[in-house]
Amino acid sequence: MQTWHSESFVAEWSGDDVLSDMLTLPRQISAALVAGAGEPPEHIVDVGSGPGGYLSVLLRAFPQARGTWTDTSGPMEELGREGLAEFGDRVTFVLGDAEELASIPIDRADVVVSSRMLHHFQAESLERFYRDAFDLLEPGGFLFNLDHFGSPPGWEQRYRQIRGQFTGKRKEELSQHRHEDTMLPLGQTLGYIEAAGFEKPDIPWRTFFTALVAARKPE
Repeated sequence: MQTWHSESFVAEWSGDDVLSDMLTLPRQISAALVAGAGEPPEHIVDVGSGPGGYLSVLLRAFPQARGTWTDTSGPMEELGREGLAEFGDRVTFVLGDAEELASIPIDRADVVVSSRMLHHFQAESLERFYRDAFDLLEPGGFLFNLDHFGSPPGWEQRYRQIRGQFTGKRKEELSQHRHEDTMLPLGQTLGYIEAAGFEKPDIPWRTFFTALVAARKPE
């Protein structure tokens, strides 16, 4: 994860993010599911927020809500402050390690989201994250993880061969960005979420090996 502390790597990653447009729909789906519950959220936490794209969608959808941006990367905080500048003091910025989510000083939340971060975690860290997210949420709160997941043998490579036809291709490959060996199967993640205490999770959106996992804490 040291690459995310490199200003040059963060600039390279964010400056040519070919998946950004593809992820707009699942982020909007997240906001719609929260709105459909009938109780507007007061506090939204975006873990591993990076430039803040996920948090910005939710804060626009819920103008009465405040948000917490949290990430382990100082260079990403600079991008987050730029990307979320329109929301002013509605956003609090907190640097912290998501693998130890419980240790980050964050108020209880109505919604916790994460995007393209948790696939870097090993199984033990992932299980702990979902337990900590459950404890962070108020009863009835929502958890959304928009991420990459391991596919059955052969399928990930097939997806990688054609994904660029739909997203465009990066100008240059990220030589330091490797996560293929740590992407856990989607079913394994769903099991961890349910074991943490959430209602049975579901998959409202999926394209290739990227999916939106939605879960809710019992009221």
